[in-house]
Amino acid sequence: MSEVNTAVSHVHRVAQALGEPSSLLALREAAWRTFQELPQPYVEKTDLRKLTWETGTFSEQVGKVPAEVQAYIDRLQHSYALFVDGLPVDLRLTEEAKAAGVTYCTIHEAPEKAEALWKAHFGTVVTANENKWTALNQALFAGGVFLYAPKGTHIDAPFETVYVWTGGESGAYSRSLVVAAELADIQYAETVFAATTGAKVVNSHVLEIVALADSRVQVSTADAFHRGPTHFVTRRARVGKDAHVLWTVADTSDGLCVELVENELAGAGAKGLARVVGLGHGRAHVDLTASMRHVGRHTESEIVMHGALRDKANTIFRSRTEIVKGAVGAGSEQHDRMIMIDGTARADAIPMLLIDENDVQRCGHAASVGKIDPTQVYYLMSRGIPKSIAVQMIIWGYLHDTVEALASDPMRELVVARIERELSR
Repeated sequence: MSEVNTAVSHVHRVAQALGEPSSLLALREAAWRTFQELPQPYVEKTDLRKLTWETGTFSEQVGKVPAEVQAYIDRLQHSYALFVDGLPVDLRLTEEAKAAGVTYCTIHEAPEKAEALWKAHFGTVVTANENKWTALNQALFAGGVFLYAPKGTHIDAPFETVYVWTGGESGAYSRSLVVAAELADIQYAETVFAATTGAKVVNSHVLEIVALADSRVQVSTADAFHRGPTHFVTRRARVGKDAHVLWTVADTSDGLCVELVENELAGAGAKGLARVVGLGHGRAHVDLTASMRHVGRHTESEIVMHGALRDKANTIFRSRTEIVKGAVGAGSEQHDRMIMIDGTARADAIPMLLIDENDVQRCGHAASVGKIDPTQVYYLMSRGIPKSIAVQMIIWGYLHDTVEALASDPMRELVVARIERELSR
């Protein structure tokens, strides 16, 4: 069987396994054709020339939930959905969310349960023709949720999607869509557990968020993408008039990752915040971009990125602000800081300002890469604190605020455990 026919068969197998309507299969097939036509991508400082775009073979058997994941799930008191290797295992919606009229289902059920909303928003924030990995995701997506918060909904507890990849031979193509109606105020979270694997497949994860006028969406993510696959992550929000979308991203990956977190500030008065904390370790290569695109008038944004690197990790942090022509009165700030724990690690902090509008309120940036200040270490050691603990305390001084902003106690404790496990080695 030819490579093309094998891939098309993969598309049909995913759609059949998930019981999707024929209209969705047609969308998948169109996305696969787009994937074939798009050129090999170029990412500065990340070499993708040898990438074969292998998708692996989709398994219809649900993998076993690891004990670590089950222990995490058992602690969740809020609404959540659990997916193992792209297949749904559990979905829980709280009584509060049900009473508010929230729609929370798998992404595969959405075309029937919320047909109008699905047609209006799916694939509009992250399109298939952006690049090869977004096209591949739309062709093969398996696992993820559709979340709709009706007008005026205000729920403090998060809706959390937990993705588990057990290390099989198939690529991972999770995708979720979150829509917040006017005046809604919600939290959404994604947590990733991924096994180290020898499979050289491509993973592509997509999250689309639509924040309509005067809504507020807080998004938290806890990623741990491990060695083996090449991981592409695209998370983007379209922010309407006077709406707010706030990102808190915690990344402790040790694999090859190309990641984007972005707000498109489309409506007048829209606001965006991205807080990113990363710990690079092992031989990780993480290329992470936090981006704010100002389209509406009098929009505001802030990007704060803090990272720590050890071993032979290579991390690129890009903070990108784009102010398009007509985005009058836009204001933006960027703050990047990367700490080198070991001299064998490598880091790049790259601030970018792309400004096509003359009438800008403010637009500033600050970026630095350096070692831990030995004076600070000496000061703590002079108070009787061992050097290793002193180094950890200084690092936590930079990471603490972002970790504390995560959506729930279990998520915060998980990220703290992941970071401390690497810092204490």
